Amino acid sequence: MAKTDAERWQKLMAEAQKGDQASYRQLLTEIAPFIQRILMKSLSRKDQAEDITQEVLLSVHKAMSTYDPDRPFTPWLMAILNFRRTDYLRSHYAARDNMSAPLEELDLQDVTFDGHQGEYKDIEKALTTLAPKQREVFDLVKMKGYSAKEVADKTGMSVSAVKVSVHRSLQKLKEKLG
Repeated sequence: MAKTDAERWQKLMAEAQKGDQASYRQLLTEIAPFIQRILMKSLSRKDQAEDITQEVLLSVHKAMSTYDPDRPFTPWLMAILNFRRTDYLRSHYAARDNMSAPLEELDLQDVTFDGHQGEYKDIEKALTTLAPKQREVFDLVKMKGYSAKEVADKTGMSVSAVKVSVHRSLQKLKEKLG
């Protein structure tokens, strides 16, 4: 991915957030093959990569309002991609109940994207500082696009507790990331 792709995607996302449907379609058209290439580096099956690509695109749509146009787009996209890949693999292997390669053993370290690996590692490290429940709530609201009510119903928390958890997560991440 050339630097110009990352800059163009950042601009397209900012325009899409303002309601520009053509920019939004262009963004999705451009990032889909990028997402699939990244996934194919860590997955052995093309059908899995295609499924997860669709999940990532859906999550990008749901979480569009969480993107800050003043920050690089690619790390935000990669965070969503990695959450969706992890969720997919976890549910895939749990359904099979025969996990040949535990998630922790998957070699995802070689998955790179030009110019932003350090930023991604910083984001990943910052996310690990959240308590497990706090990270789950943050993931559901900010990465998967669920509403506070949906997360409250799913986790048994109150809506206000979900909102407070997300707010505290954001504060902690801002503190860690600067």
